[in-house]
Amino acid sequence: MDETLKALFRYIKRENCDPTWQAIRDNVLGGIYHAEMRYADVLKVILTAYTQALMEPRFQLPGRHNAAEDLLLAPIKGHHAIDFMGPLSVDVRYSVEQFYGAMIEKMMGDLRCCTIDWCRCEIWPEEKASPASAPALESS
Repeated sequence: MDETLKALFRYIKRENCDPTWQAIRDNVLGGIYHAEMRYADVLKVILTAYTQALMEPRFQLPGRHNAAEDLLLAPIKGHHAIDFMGPLSVDVRYSVEQFYGAMIEKMMGDLRCCTIDWCRCEIWPEEKASPASAPALESS
């Protein structure tokens, strides 16, 4: 797992984090790459990290077997749709930021819901379990 994916997990697993591209750039990616990253750069980095997480079955990403379809439809269908019930007609216009923003929120939502217990100490190395916090073994 690369440092970008770890940083995204540290950010997205926090309560009340903002999953917009600007917040991700300002709070996560700017410190790793460049503080003035463009929209397309942020999208590409998130997509690369999301793809890496999809390839690791232990993350148990929601809907990983139909992730491409769900991501493509995110702006118009489902929880991350731009309009709650989807577009009313094919004449509805969305901005590039709205369209790809829905995809970013979908990817970040999936990362937020995935399983990280197996790699928690890699994501938060400062939280190494102490012997006192380990569960006691039962004797037979």
